[in-house]
Amino acid sequence: MKVMTKLQTFGIIMAVCIASSQVFAESINLGGTRLKTININKQALYPESLKYNPKKNKFLVGSFRDGGVYEIDQNGGYQRLVDDERLSSALGIWVDEKRNRLLVVTGDIGSAIRAYPEGTKKLAALGIYDLSTGKPLHFINLGELRPNSNHLANGITIDSEGNTYVTDSFAPVIYKISTEGKSTVFLESDQFKGEGINLNGIAFHPDGYLIAAKKSEGILFKIPVGNPDNFSEIKLNQKLFGSDGVTLLNNSNVLIIANRASGINNDKAFVLKSEDNWETANVIAEHHFGSVYPTTGVVKEGKIFALHSSLNILVRASKKEKEQLTKTATIQQIGTIEP
Repeated sequence: MKVMTKLQTFGIIMAVCIASSQVFAESINLGGTRLKTININKQALYPESLKYNPKKNKFLVGSFRDGGVYEIDQNGGYQRLVDDERLSSALGIWVDEKRNRLLVVTGDIGSAIRAYPEGTKKLAALGIYDLSTGKPLHFINLGELRPNSNHLANGITIDSEGNTYVTDSFAPVIYKISTEGKSTVFLESDQFKGEGINLNGIAFHPDGYLIAAKKSEGILFKIPVGNPDNFSEIKLNQKLFGSDGVTLLNNSNVLIIANRASGINNDKAFVLKSEDNWETANVIAEHHFGSVYPTTGVVKEGKIFALHSSLNILVRASKKEKEQLTKTATIQQIGTIEP
């Protein structure tokens, strides 16, 4: 009987593991039949952000108009979870299930009922709330880190340690907030400057870096959390103008929800795939929404959902027109993730 060496045994184990990973690789599909659509039953909510809370089996959306955060059930019913007068427009939100926290980014570009006292484009803050009750826990002024800049705090993610990262679409910075509430400028770069909305959606990759979208140019950045100055642009096979929401589907796939920027109307969802640890990535699937201005996506139990509310209509409306708007928002399933 032939006795295998340790090296041969290791080789067999690795071959089995590789084969198993191929067998159980996830299949990401956009489109299909019997996809669920949830029409939110509240008018003029104009949500920009979407998350899912598995503890309550409800979606969460943040209102660009009234600054509230709402729980949405599977039939479109709503209940306000967060009502904090310090919130102007609720932009990015994050469900930190492990720590029972809800994180809410707020800014003011003149579309909110509650205007920021110091003026438009001056608010950048993070509100932290109890995920179960909506009770305020902490409120952090991020704009004071760069007091002479315009601000629109926008995208949000957290890393494996619970640190929070927030993009600013007007100031060329990404903020970092520790679990103790200490805020710092994590990264600042002229590469984040541009016309209109710049840095936007952001996601943390478990290999230790951030993937951040620059909406105005349709590009993505890879930013190591341990060495942010060593960031780089991810080489894409096409520009994704209007990139808004960034959702990590798995280690090799990212969902980008893109609306409009730099004269380009996308209104699409893109699935990207990377085979070199996000040095480069290619678009492998697209979903066309039509003229609805989608903003972000989320995964719920293997189903991919996106949010759209024609937010652009609210932003460009006059003050009088804003008060008369009655548009409702839609949470739309656009695909599936299957083993």
